[in-house]
Amino acid sequence: MPASLARAVVEKELLHRDEKFEDVFSEFDEIPLGAASVAQVHRAVLTEKYGGPREVAIKIQRPSIESKLMGDIANLKALAKPLRGVEAMPLDYYTVFAELEAQLQDEFDFVAEAAAMDRIYTALSRTLDGSARTDIPLKIPRPVPGLISKRVLVMDFLKGVPLSRAREEMLKKGIDPDSPEAKIFGRNLLHALTEVFGRSILETGFFHADPHPGNIFVLDDGQIGLIDFGQVKQISGRSRETLAKVMIALDSRESDSNPEDLARIGNLALELGVEIKEDAQDEAAAAVAMWLFDGSVEVLPGGYDLGELSPNSPVKELKSFPQDLVLVGRATILIKGLSSRLGIPWSLCKEWAPIARNVLELDRNGSGTHAESRVRFGEVWGTLKRYGRGKLDYGVKKLPPSIRTRVAALVVRRQERKDKKKKRRA
Repeated sequence: MPASLARAVVEKELLHRDEKFEDVFSEFDEIPLGAASVAQVHRAVLTEKYGGPREVAIKIQRPSIESKLMGDIANLKALAKPLRGVEAMPLDYYTVFAELEAQLQDEFDFVAEAAAMDRIYTALSRTLDGSARTDIPLKIPRPVPGLISKRVLVMDFLKGVPLSRAREEMLKKGIDPDSPEAKIFGRNLLHALTEVFGRSILETGFFHADPHPGNIFVLDDGQIGLIDFGQVKQISGRSRETLAKVMIALDSRESDSNPEDLARIGNLALELGVEIKEDAQDEAAAAVAMWLFDGSVEVLPGGYDLGELSPNSPVKELKSFPQDLVLVGRATILIKGLSSRLGIPWSLCKEWAPIARNVLELDRNGSGTHAESRVRFGEVWGTLKRYGRGKLDYGVKKLPPSIRTRVAALVVRRQERKDKKKKRRA
């Protein structure tokens, strides 16, 4: 979409009758930061009238794209409908296109996207019981009130590069992607994504449903950013509770082969709606859960392979997978993939189990006085830890590069020893 057309869309959607484009934006980059089939994003600067100077990103929907894409999907549904129930067809394509239609409908409404962005930010910025504020381990852009419509969304500008280009940018800056400092960043990245998706999925069941390296940003100040909330998912309270029980069962298992543990994990997986083929091994359901939520496992029960594409993968034993879990699975597979590429063993179930226990305890007990006192103590302790970590980070950044690298190497070695001890205890 040419810059002139993008400006015209913004003028039509956002400007008042007596306003000009320059009354709202003092700067507007004509070359988009990114472009996709539905919209493109431009950097701009707000005028003082609108709270500036403030850098913002403007997401602008392509004119007529909604009617074009939805018309294409309607045609595909019409073609697929007569083929429902035909044995030669490998699956019901009508259902597939109907689900795609429902998903895309949400992505055309930028007012809904702004609301989702705010809802996730608000949930993550408070403790589970809502009694106190807490830090979010990554940056989520905030929409600008008064500059939102169905087809245009003005939000915070996150200055950085997508994760898909992070290695390339590190090399440009002369940073070794395999250095100790890069490994520390990798751990911080995994911690941030694990906490944000774990809390969103288990605490409220409302989460960012399109995580991929293009939507995760490495910001210039070293923080992580998460963008594009056009696709979100709300899972049911029952699914959320059962997922929490799965995390606890995986975390508390005695071993990867204990029959009682495997039966409990497998039954919870089936309770989620996972269906296993009739001729599958007894351990199949538990193996699927361990494959999906515990990347530190070296050998799966039942002799299944860890590789998703292996003929002996537990994934091949799936008869059907519930839609709620498909989008949860996208988040877990992203984090698993990152940990594998970074060479950092990572167990989602161990990281998510404390969140799961808190969720189930609050569901059982409500927010009584005893629970509130524990939360307040946790808040104080968390604040002290964050303060200390912030002071240390600031001090380390002031050191010469050669000394910073040595400090980072020591931190990595210490963390690796800690991980080995955890593994031996498990």
